[in-house]
Amino acid sequence: MNRKFWLGVLISCAFLYFAFRNVDVGLIFLSIKSTSLPLLIPVVMLTVLFYLIRALRWFHLMEPIKKIGLSNLFSSTVIGFAANCVLPARLGEFIRADYIGRMERISKSSSLATIVIERLFDVFTILLIFLFVILSTNFPSEWESIGKALKTGGLLLFIIFIMSILLLIGLKEKTQTFLNIADKVCFFLPRKIKQKIVDILKDFSKGLVLVKGPFQLLAVIFYSLILWSLTVFQIYVVGLSMGLSLPFWAPFLITVLLCFSVAIPSAPGYIGTFHLACQYGLIFYGFSKEKALSMAIVLHAAGFIPTVILGLTVFLLHHISLRNLTNVRIPLRKENELEM
Repeated sequence: MNRKFWLGVLISCAFLYFAFRNVDVGLIFLSIKSTSLPLLIPVVMLTVLFYLIRALRWFHLMEPIKKIGLSNLFSSTVIGFAANCVLPARLGEFIRADYIGRMERISKSSSLATIVIERLFDVFTILLIFLFVILSTNFPSEWESIGKALKTGGLLLFIIFIMSILLLIGLKEKTQTFLNIADKVCFFLPRKIKQKIVDILKDFSKGLVLVKGPFQLLAVIFYSLILWSLTVFQIYVVGLSMGLSLPFWAPFLITVLLCFSVAIPSAPGYIGTFHLACQYGLIFYGFSKEKALSMAIVLHAAGFIPTVILGLTVFLLHHISLRNLTNVRIPLRKENELEM
């Protein structure tokens, strides 16, 4: 974990270097200072709304395992995303699964599986946005190579996405076959460790229930589309607050680039990778490096600060033990008494 942390810090420093290279810091300060605070209020409110929508969507994904109250789902979601802001290696996802497992006495591996399914719906929605952006954008000659790279990257991501879906379906429908394959692939490991891996996969497969029925599936799709549509709108409003009139497709492209950027290892809070992705998305549409970077800083702060404050509030209100929260453990054995 220490290596991952310092690797992330180094990557973030490199991205920040390229973001601030040949940039007038004074102009960035003036641009941020001129931001309209009244317009930032709905931006902050949207950040809170995102977690409510995620909790509502998670409710439908969790329903086949156990019907859980919205309050616990919201608290777990907020704590997980707040942890991603301050902890390395996206530990927030595991903390989120672990915390809901402790509160509701369900398998943490099963709850983690629902988060994986949740991420697949996010990827599917982002790929749709990416497809629309690519098909609707005429790349100028100086950006032609980048346009080709984006199209190639989009195709590869789509292939990886389809393969992931097939693997998860196979794990759910042919669990024993996959467990046998995993057992053979891990032949070089000690028997005890190999058995733990097989047990994790078995528990994980129990959470791979997409939804309870057609209505729940439509609800999950609906919430996914609303979530990312509001993300696009939030980016547009941040631009307005800074006096930037963004072209129609600009917030869509920035949303896609930001999703790519947070997948890159970085320091906690996606510092650096987030900023450079947003900056170059705006530069593509003709904005200066200073204006683009200043908007990236404001957009990042509008998500980061409310998330940390909200996470800290939930942490204190629920009297959560910091030791239990950071001591994340996905069960390595069967816990029949916890399964529903």
